[in-house]
Amino acid sequence: MSNVQRAPTIPGLTYKGFLGSGGFADVYLYESVSPLRNVAVKVLHERARSGQLMRRFADEANTMAALEHPYIVRVYSSGVTEDGRPYIEMAYYPEDTLAQAVARGPLPVAEVLRIGVQLASAIEAAHRVGLLHRDIKPANVLIDKFGDPALTDFGIASHLHDADASDSSLSVPWAPPESMFATAALDRRCDVYSLAATLWHLLVGHSPFEVPGGDNKPAAMMVRVRDLPVPSTGRSDVPASLERLLKQAMAKNPKMRPATAEDFARALNSIEEELRLRPTPFKVARETRRTTPGAPVANASAPDDGTRVRPPTEVAPQMDGKGTVVPAGAAVDATRVRGAVSVDPSSDATRVRGVVPVAPAVQEDRTRVRSRGTGPEVTDPPPPSTSPRTLVIGLVLILLAVIALVLWFVLGPKSEPPPPPPPTPTYDPGGGGLGNQNTTPGEPVITGVIEGDEIVFTWKYDRADKTDRFWVRYFDKDGSQQEKSLKEASFPLPYSGKTVCIDVRIERGTGAHPQTTWTHGCAG
Repeated sequence: MSNVQRAPTIPGLTYKGFLGSGGFADVYLYESVSPLRNVAVKVLHERARSGQLMRRFADEANTMAALEHPYIVRVYSSGVTEDGRPYIEMAYYPEDTLAQAVARGPLPVAEVLRIGVQLASAIEAAHRVGLLHRDIKPANVLIDKFGDPALTDFGIASHLHDADASDSSLSVPWAPPESMFATAALDRRCDVYSLAATLWHLLVGHSPFEVPGGDNKPAAMMVRVRDLPVPSTGRSDVPASLERLLKQAMAKNPKMRPATAEDFARALNSIEEELRLRPTPFKVARETRRTTPGAPVANASAPDDGTRVRPPTEVAPQMDGKGTVVPAGAAVDATRVRGAVSVDPSSDATRVRGVVPVAPAVQEDRTRVRSRGTGPEVTDPPPPSTSPRTLVIGLVLILLAVIALVLWFVLGPKSEPPPPPPPTPTYDPGGGGLGNQNTTPGEPVITGVIEGDEIVFTWKYDRADKTDRFWVRYFDKDGSQQEKSLKEASFPLPYSGKTVCIDVRIERGTGAHPQTTWTHGCAG
């Protein structure tokens, strides 16, 4: 029976063609009637309708629907076909998968870096809700019409707290050794490994431990994944920093890899900057803003550029032209009210219309004070005249005040200069403790200085304490990753004219409040 004949009938969808087949499901192209659009529908195989696989299929639909991210394939709906098979209705991506794209030849370095950061942000989004993908590979990455990747196939995804290596559905060429040999517990770093293996594949054209023309059966490849070091890409345009990062991310020991997908993405961003490329944005969901109770709410109907502050409205008693206070709510002739301000509600709130001119018939001397009410006018008394004697006494007093002030400045006590502000806490190799044991150390700023055939790395950071210890990761001359613990914020490495990089992590000597991520730095 052909694939077209096996295409299931799904209400609201019109079958258009067959897209592909996997281990447990087929993917078809349908047209959605409402709204009108093309969709990809993944349907479980007829022969795979076991209880375990059907539960896994339902979990995949729920997982992908919950992960709203620009680089994860969107799920529209799910259900059961007329012949009883579960299906997932997803966004249709007409372009190739990464596997099909790289089959035509290796990708440019800049494109691989961009795709790496974008996929790392999708993986980080899954990790932040407690999910491991566990099957990242080129065939599970679709490409949209803008050239951006979209991660799919969460069929063997698992929760971080119950992930284990018992699943036999792993894709060996891109899977970490702990997922095949149970050498370590599965955590976020297994997805970091698979992403690095995928990027290596995009740079070379085949998976890292595949031997062109050799024995590439799963059993043989599993042994190479476990025992052999990560090979170099062999491309002259791949910078040494990227070679080192890929080897680090595919280290046999998970603890030697970047701790999170975000750490891996930031390292890729650093390489983009090294190559004078614009860093690819790392996209993760931001927290929803909450309105503070009692805070003023802007008028939704009026455009606002966010820079204008509306002044408070001042309410004052109005007086008519005869000096009479007008009761609130009483009608007033606008031409006979002093101090009335006219505000056009449709105008810019920063502009206030001028005072309405007073009718000539009611203009008066501004020195007169009008009473509150309808009583007679009260005029101010004329100002008293100043006699010559009073003027002389005033000048003498001013002269004496000036002389006293000069004498105070000359003979008075000298003021001490204000004490300088306290310095920003930074690590001082020769200094004492700053009493920061109960706080997390700040992110270090790494500097490298070339001294002959060595490059000496130092770092400074906020909230330093004399008890601090430093962990440093680096690659030795054989290309193997090493890790050391230091007491001083300084570490030398051999320098041969090429860029040298290290990772630094800080922890208190008491073991409290350690940094959970590594900071990457390069020089040379």
